[in-house]
Parts: sequence; C-alpha cells; structure tokens
Amino acid sequence: MKILVVCQYYYPENFQITPICEQLVRDKHEVTVLTGLPNYPTGIVPEEYKKGRRDEVINGVHVIRCYEVGRKNGVFRLIINYISFCCSALRKVSKLQKDYDVVFTYLLSPITMALPGWKYAKKNKIPVFLYCCDLWPESSKIYIKSEKSLIYALLKKISKKVYMGSSKIGVQSNTFIPYLEEVHGIPTEKMVYLPAFADETYLTQNFNVENDTIDFVFLGNLGKAQNLIAVLKAIEKIKDVPNFKVHFVGEGSCLEDMKCFVQTHALGNIVQFYGRHPVEEMVKYYKLADACLVSLGADSKVGLTLPSKVQGYMAAGKPIIGMADGMIKIVIEEARCGICVPAGDIEGFSKALFQFISEKNKYQSCGENGRKYFRNHFSKAGYMKKLEKELEGLGRKTDVNI
Repeated sequence: MKILVVCQYYYPENFQITPICEQLVRDKHEVTVLTGLPNYPTGIVPEEYKKGRRDEVINGVHVIRCYEVGRKNGVFRLIINYISFCCSALRKVSKLQKDYDVVFTYLLSPITMALPGWKYAKKNKIPVFLYCCDLWPESSKIYIKSEKSLIYALLKKISKKVYMGSSKIGVQSNTFIPYLEEVHGIPTEKMVYLPAFADETYLTQNFNVENDTIDFVFLGNLGKAQNLIAVLKAIEKIKDVPNFKVHFVGEGSCLEDMKCFVQTHALGNIVQFYGRHPVEEMVKYYKLADACLVSLGADSKVGLTLPSKVQGYMAAGKPIIGMADGMIKIVIEEARCGICVPAGDIEGFSKALFQFISEKNKYQSCGENGRKYFRNHFSKAGYMKKLEKELEGLGRKTDVNI
C-alpha cells in the first residue's frame, strides 16, 4: 500500500510513530510522513532543520516537514506552535498528488494536527485511519476550565469533524470508546481497541539491585494531568517513615511547583529530581526502582488513558503503584502487578506506599505478572499485525464517506 501518515511529531523526536512507520516500510508498504520541525520537548528547533531538511528519507520512510514555530515555554507559545504546524501542513497537503491508498493519522495533541489528513482524504476520496492517543476537546480542560467557553466550543466542533470524518478510529485505551460514543456520537463499530506497545528489550533484562532503601521511581512527563502535587501530598503523610526515597525522572509544566512543594514541606531528603534523560539512559533508573509510580487526575476524562510508561514499567518487571482511574486501574488489577487507588485518593495512595515499604516481599510476584501480561497484550508484533489489518481493510474499500 501507499500510506500517507500525518503526525506533528517524528524522528528525532521520541514518539512511537517512528518505529511504526519504519516497520510498515519493512513490511513492504510505501510510507510518506507529513510532520513538523523537531523541537519536542525542548521547544527549540535544531539549526539543521531551521532552513533545510524539509524533504528526506529516513530508514526508508519519506519524511516531508512542514514549518512550525518551536513550542518553548508558556501556553501562548504552545498555541502558536500548534497553529503554525496546522496551517503549514494544510497548505502542504493541498499540493500533494492523489497518490495514496489510505491516510493514517497518529493523533497526539492537539486535535488540529489531524486536520491536514482529513482535508487530503476528503479532497481525494480515500479512507482515514485515525489512531487516537488523546481525547479532545477533553484534553483542553487542563487550560480551559469552562465548557461554555467559545474556544472550548470551537475545539469541540473541530474534534467532532475529525472523529466523524475518520473511516475507522483506533483507540489507545478501551475506555475511550464510551467517551467518543457519548460526546461525539461515534458508532461503536467504527472503533477498535489498539493499545500502544513498548520496548520489548526490557523483558529479558535484570533490573534488580539490592540496597537498604525502598526506592519509588516516576518516569515521564511531569505535567498538570499527572496530578503530581497529590503524589507529593501522599509522600508528605509518611515522611517520617525511615529508609525510602522517591525519584522523579522527567520534565514538565508542574516541575517548578513540585520543587516548591518539596522545599516548603521539607521533603528534600526523600524526593529527588533528575530532569529529562534520553531513552537509552532509562535502564539505570529502572535498576534504581523497587516499584514505579503512575498518577493521573480525576478532573477530566483524560484520566481514562493508558500512558505508555505503564507498559514500560511492566516490561521492566517492576511492581506498579498507581493513583488513577480508567485503563491504568483496569490493567494493574487484571495483570496483578501492583496496587492502584482511585485518582486523587491521597490518603489511599499514602497507605499503598507505606504498605509496600512495610511488606515489600508481598509484591515479589508483581514484576513477573506484569511481564506476562505485557507479552500477551502489548507486543509490537501484535500491534503491527492489527494496525496493518485495519489499514489494508480500509485500502480495499472503494466507497468512502468522509
């Protein structure tokens, strides 16, 4: 097949869309990616991409880059980043030839990144497979507090157009299905559950290191959606318990507030921050961990998602302690790989941490349970087989209603 992939993010940015596209090429498909200028997460576009490298082939994938303004810091700059890519990509697709069998839109945030693929598919009457990693306009509630806002209403209108205009929607989390059905009127039969995969090399590595301290590790984005101040409040409740530490590896919009909380509440001897590190350095942090932490807020349906860090924790064979609802809770309980309390349950999360510190040996089987569940549900081979089946099924259809 000839596949047009639309995603604002691509290599050298670290997102799963890159290995997906490269595997599609290895499986004999012809893949063109319409993407932006790399700048995530620093917000700074590298010099070599500022005036060049707009059209290149990377590991067999034809990559076409659209202009975008680096995101840098602040909400205003982020909005400019989103708008600049969308406008640039809309102009670019209008010049692309009618040369593809299907559009594959890998939808992270924002919803506007899907509009170029929607436009191309509508103009050329070909199907769209939308892979949904985030819920819109729900995700905008981090910044837009009222559903009565004109901006929220506009985002909802755009979201409905994108979802309704897709021939098939793959959802990263099963709990997305009722949301899309209720909020946007998407028929259940138009959606398919397709959970993300994770690095399988972790499955065979030994990450166990013995020491006298119980170490909890959180890896990934330190943003508002992760509800990390609640995590720190839970830690504060047990700060007098000896021999435990909590390590946060990553960056995000909540980092400065977290550091301020740690300083104000005298948690500096327990909580440590390491900043962002490349994927290849994650091994040393997994070796540090006795258990890994995950948290999402309860103030919006974004908490229904399953962050890819969960799969990483499972592949590394680490018990998971969660404070979340939706798929995180479902997966931890089904896999029997840790403890999960409801989103925002600070008291419950505090007790879960204390329980692990006090009875660590009770959770010895959690790591292997997680790895077993991972092999059955989150392998790359399983993901690609299901994805290609959906793409090829759409590509064979001649009657496309967009």
